[in-house]
Amino acid sequence: MPTALRRLLDQRAEPLPPGLRRTLLLVAGLGVVVASIWAWRSSGLTLDDLEWLPIAVAFLVAAPASLALKAAEFRVAARVAGQRPPWPRSLEVAVVSSAANLLPLPGSLLVTVRSLSEDGSSYGRAIASSAVPGLAWLAVTGLVGGAAITVEGAPVLGVAVIAAGVAAGGGAAALFRSNAPEEGRAGLAAAIVVVEAGWLAVSACRLGLAVSALGVSIEPTQALALSVAGALTVAIGFFPGGLGVREGLIAALAPLIGLPLDTGVLLGSLDRVIWLAFLSLAAGLLAGVRPRTVR
Repeated sequence: MPTALRRLLDQRAEPLPPGLRRTLLLVAGLGVVVASIWAWRSSGLTLDDLEWLPIAVAFLVAAPASLALKAAEFRVAARVAGQRPPWPRSLEVAVVSSAANLLPLPGSLLVTVRSLSEDGSSYGRAIASSAVPGLAWLAVTGLVGGAAITVEGAPVLGVAVIAAGVAAGGGAAALFRSNAPEEGRAGLAAAIVVVEAGWLAVSACRLGLAVSALGVSIEPTQALALSVAGALTVAIGFFPGGLGVREGLIAALAPLIGLPLDTGVLLGSLDRVIWLAFLSLAAGLLAGVRPRTVR
């Protein structure tokens, strides 16, 4: 275990008081609102540029699906650690970990590890269990996204992304074998793959809706290829939620798969605005409705 990460985790002695947890949720909501404003201003978009039906679908359907899959990802990580958290707790951890990605450190990982350790796992097992679905997501994204990049006309980059996906998959498999409970392993492994494949599909759907809102048509393979940018920003890890980095990677990938550069810039920023606006709403609702979910 890295010494610095262990030191950060050792700083927690008792579960946070309910009032402080509510405050943190409210602060997280404020943070994502500020980030949304930043992304909107950086995009150069105006309201007259947009088609509103795809935006509504992205906000009301795709963004909630992303949050539900984030919660499901926490649940499968918890199952690797031998835990079965209830859905309300999983949803709140999903909101807090998503908001924590706005910090200049791997905030989602810290929140997940802390939540698992508070529920009884050792730090080492909590870290390993959290890494399994994360590496599985990088594997699924690398294999599918790399294939999509290859199909769309950038074979060298596509093969490199596929190779990275294979490496991530090997790491996920090794951690899974050494940490997952013996009982129900096959079903748990299948659940992890389904959750991460679902996350990739929803990410591609969100990008497809964002580009449709700009009045541009996009092929499913192009949306899958652009989803690789999200995986790369998570792998980079120490930028605040990939702010600017993810948008830059999407913009750089766009011309390689047949989309204009300016479209790549705009759709990355628009997707960011929609997701963060939904996340701020979810954080506010959870802070007010379920203040005692996370222990």
